[in-house]
Amino acid sequence: MPLLSVSNDAERLVCDATDDLAHVVQRIENPSHRKALYAEMAARREMAEPVLNAFEARREACPEKVTGPLNGLPITVKDQIAVAGWPTGFGMERLNVKPDTRSATLVARLQALGAVVTGKTALPPNAMDFQTGNKRRGPTCNPHNPLFTAGGSTGGGAAAVASGMSLLDIGADLGGSLRIPAAWCGVTSYTPSEDLWPRDGMLRGAQKLDHFARIGLTAKTASDLRYISQTLQSKAQAADTAIAQSRLAIWTPDRQKMGDQVTLERWDRLSKKLQTVHPATLADPMTALFDPEIYRLAGEIIGYETGALVPWPIRWIMRRDRHAQDTSPGFVAHVHMGYKRDHTRHKANLRMLAERRASALTAWRDVDALLLPVSAVCAFRHITPLRDQNGVRTYDQTFETGAGRLGYFDALTRFTLPLTVLGWPVVTLPIGYDDNGIPIGAQLVGKAGADSKLLALAEGLQDALK
Repeated sequence: MPLLSVSNDAERLVCDATDDLAHVVQRIENPSHRKALYAEMAARREMAEPVLNAFEARREACPEKVTGPLNGLPITVKDQIAVAGWPTGFGMERLNVKPDTRSATLVARLQALGAVVTGKTALPPNAMDFQTGNKRRGPTCNPHNPLFTAGGSTGGGAAAVASGMSLLDIGADLGGSLRIPAAWCGVTSYTPSEDLWPRDGMLRGAQKLDHFARIGLTAKTASDLRYISQTLQSKAQAADTAIAQSRLAIWTPDRQKMGDQVTLERWDRLSKKLQTVHPATLADPMTALFDPEIYRLAGEIIGYETGALVPWPIRWIMRRDRHAQDTSPGFVAHVHMGYKRDHTRHKANLRMLAERRASALTAWRDVDALLLPVSAVCAFRHITPLRDQNGVRTYDQTFETGAGRLGYFDALTRFTLPLTVLGWPVVTLPIGYDDNGIPIGAQLVGKAGADSKLLALAEGLQDALK
């Protein structure tokens, strides 16, 4: 029996794992089993990749010899993150053929532990969209229905994991780039505490962002994420993943109801189910998280720090795009303000950021984790941008929510940006399906630095909610 099986129906290429990663790793210590896994992986990619379009590059040769506890586990890496010997394309229209000379630190750690990179997964240009694809290679499709987006910017990795073309993808998150694709593809993602893991290798050369951007993981289950995290820390996996002693708070819509009708209905279902699994769960609208100042801080800090990587004439041109600002007053307009590169304003924003983080710790001191939706809206069919200027995209798409009509970027960052600002660890968990059969996800958010506790809780919660 293969380790993973995939439906032959090209319209539904969802993979069902028969083993978690810990058992896969144990099994492939045997060279013949490792060879069989690689052969199965190559066959699965030959079938699914022409439909899903999740990869920029693939290498499937099984290593003859492996070292380290991961025993040659095949993994993939978002084509934004450096891997020695592979070119990094950043999703751009023009192919990059010059290979990197060194891997991002986190990738290098996994390679030293015995993981083998077998593919670079797709993203939109410079990871600047919540759909994946570009004009050169076309869109990455959702494994549950190729007519729908896989999300972005780590859409290639989420689609690859969901379809069984990857067992583990190394991606990145700034404003929801790991969380949204994982939610819409029905897999799990882990964005660690802001300073827990090295963040080098996500940008060209030695460039780094000081805040928010983090390298993270996408896998089938929270158990898989926890196993990899424990392996990276060289710690044994604790057996107890019960949630009974954990204190949870679940987001409850207030009068504004920030979500479309289907999302709110599924969330109500989840809330009722969670009350049976964990009756002590606290229902809370979490109003402070959605203060407009949170979105301003997120956008301006992102704009200031990413703006340092963009030549000023291009920043000036982007800031003059009034349509982009008018369609996204809650995100793009603030990013464009950050593009001014006002140092005094940025210092004030960083002081306010520290205050917000301190106040959040005080507000949630009696709670171990928060549970919120990933997105205010369900996954949608592929949308063509109104304008696409070298990957900088403007959309005129709007979505109907209980809080009124929201533009493309504002609807998709409504629940992700507040957690980006906090810098706390987040695990994305699948919680059901929308009316089109596309998954919906939740963000389980732990305290800064309490990643091990969060991953154990996520594993227990996922098991309990099955």
